[in-house]
Amino acid sequence: MNNQKNVLHLGDDINTDDIIPAARATNNDLDHLKLYALEHIIGVGELLKYNVIEAGENFGCGSSREVAPIALRAAGIKKIRARSFAEIFYRNSINIGLTLEILGEKRENPVVNAIAAAGGLIPFNQKRRQGEITIPSSLTSPRPMTLVEKLLAKASGNSYVAPGEVVFAKVDLALSHDAVAGPVAKVFYQNYGKNAKLWDSQKVVLVADHFIQVTDIRPEDNKAYLMYEEMIDFAKTQGCHLFDVVSPGEAAGICHVLLPEKGLIRPGMVIAGTDSHSCTYGALGAFSTGVGTTDMANIFAMGDMWIRVPTTLVFELSGTLPANISAKDIILFILGQIGCAGATGKVMEFRGSIIEELPFDERMTLANMAIECGAMCGLIATDEVTRQYVSDRTSQEFTEIVADSDAEYEKIYQFDLSHLEPQVARPPKPDQVVNISELGEVPITKAFIGSCTGGKLYDLAQAAAVLRDRQVAEGVKLYIVPASIEIRQQAQELGYLDIFAQAGAQILKSGCGACINSGLGVLAKEETGIYATNRNFKGRSGDPSGKNYLASPRTVAISAIQGKISHALA
Repeated sequence: MNNQKNVLHLGDDINTDDIIPAARATNNDLDHLKLYALEHIIGVGELLKYNVIEAGENFGCGSSREVAPIALRAAGIKKIRARSFAEIFYRNSINIGLTLEILGEKRENPVVNAIAAAGGLIPFNQKRRQGEITIPSSLTSPRPMTLVEKLLAKASGNSYVAPGEVVFAKVDLALSHDAVAGPVAKVFYQNYGKNAKLWDSQKVVLVADHFIQVTDIRPEDNKAYLMYEEMIDFAKTQGCHLFDVVSPGEAAGICHVLLPEKGLIRPGMVIAGTDSHSCTYGALGAFSTGVGTTDMANIFAMGDMWIRVPTTLVFELSGTLPANISAKDIILFILGQIGCAGATGKVMEFRGSIIEELPFDERMTLANMAIECGAMCGLIATDEVTRQYVSDRTSQEFTEIVADSDAEYEKIYQFDLSHLEPQVARPPKPDQVVNISELGEVPITKAFIGSCTGGKLYDLAQAAAVLRDRQVAEGVKLYIVPASIEIRQQAQELGYLDIFAQAGAQILKSGCGACINSGLGVLAKEETGIYATNRNFKGRSGDPSGKNYLASPRTVAISAIQGKISHALA
């Protein structure tokens, strides 16, 4: 192990698309996965030469896919040493028994050590079910608590909790989708019995949205359809909520937009989803975070999950937001300020006069991209905007949680956004952000407005305002994807779809599609595009040689008209 030939040295922000590209994740065969682990960094099959990885900050950032640590372990990696790990990757690795070492950390965590000693989360929870292990109550003394601390204290049955301690929080809603639900079901049945039942079928929601369009660009990829079928079979057997496709290749909606839209998310809840952008639901004053396959299989059985109580970073956003500046510009600006590792393992709480004025769709964009900063959740305290949004969609009651006035925060950022200009994130990371005036000339051939970040009704309204009576530039393809069927219908009634069609845009079926390299709109070899999505990692949205710039829906629409990245209309 000490032989340096067996240690692979990597840098900061190694993300899950680096570790195992989404295009490889429709096949869970270990012999397949081990070949493609880190292929975009060191080449196909090259990781088989190593058994230890040593890296910098924020290792495993990005997607919640547990297939990432599984692929590393399949390739023969026995241990990963890093200065810090993305929280979801950390949990996934501990859960499957992959050894991690945080360089320089001396603090011991008894619960994490107990899970590791048991051989992973499944044997640990099996001992819990047999009464061999009980979870002790928190010993934290009375103290003022933040919003997230109060949410987790309530969910774990404790009066008080403090950052750093591990609690088991009861889950109010569990989400999975077609890219992960099948593997979750296999782990669940293998370890809890072939006739095992969900702890509460009415608290589980499954959505077909991620890989349902993959054959539009990779006809040979029949594994994705098998994963979809596995999810459907599980949903029918268990009797849980299912949002199936509404027509071939068309989702009822992208999960992170669909669940709030259907009234399934309410303030005060604790939500877990097998998707890193589950942090979106924090916009409703709920704690929500992404988890991996093993975590979700155990939630299905136990109804709870282990959580390291996070500290909170507060973002006070003040001033008068300039015209045509959106939440996407705000979160990209913040990413440029703090970086992809700036909130690793923490919660980002958004406050201030600008938040008070933001429509609900825009709040969801802020919460959605908190994960790009490394955060577990993006939180916005419940106010009248939230209450109105929820009451319009459900009659179910909810309990609002409010932070103590003297709660302690790790840091409070204060940003006056009165002079904010459109922001653009350059490849290959979402924190490579510049003011658009500083970017220089960047011709494009693709533009994409969609995803859980950029396909909401407000996003489409931004695009329609630009595209009305204008034409997409010659040589540019503009793709627009409403994030749900309901949004598509609203956009049709408002005339947006006609505007898009007359401008020369191609309107696609609802689904994740190109955002995860699984549908029309992906970048071809050496192609450059501008996307209103949330990530621009190498190979995330197409060929790894492609260049993906991130911007607001308005900037994407203007760029499609101009044929280059621009915020100026002629």
